Amino acid sequence: MRRLALFLLIVFLLVGCSHLSVRHLAKNPFQLNETNHLSMRYWNFEYMTVVDNGDYIVRGVAMPKTSVIPGWAEWLHDFWISVYLSDEKGVVLAKDLKVFPTQKLDRVHGVNFEFQMEPEKMPSSQDTYLTFGYRMRMTESQFHSPETDRPLTGDKSVFFASEGALAR
Repeated sequence: MRRLALFLLIVFLLVGCSHLSVRHLAKNPFQLNETNHLSMRYWNFEYMTVVDNGDYIVRGVAMPKTSVIPGWAEWLHDFWISVYLSDEKGVVLAKDLKVFPTQKLDRVHGVNFEFQMEPEKMPSSQDTYLTFGYRMRMTESQFHSPETDRPLTGDKSVFFASEGALAR
């Protein structure tokens, strides 16, 4: 019984010490009321951050990087974008996530987004940064389910990409 109690105590301590980290992602210094650009592996983000009633609102557009996304990929499935506000060590201070319905990939206009973040505290003595995360599956057909892909048939496969925060 003592071993179980000790084990549970250690587990709770480890869980309590964990945090989300975006240290590995491309990021920009956090700036208000300025248009910013951030290039990630498969998406380019153009955005502006404003303050509204103490919350940070991030509005912009995500543009697919057509040079690295397969030309046959036309439809986005299981698509989400996150925004992260972090400190200089990459520890996430605030975040928001938007899940998008299945949609045709718009290589010209991209995907519009708006996030609202409510950080519990903002470090006044440290720099803060803003970055994005995403997850997507792409297919050539709207009705092709990414879950039923059969990679051994030789048919075009599902294109999957993801960048996001890690638990540390």
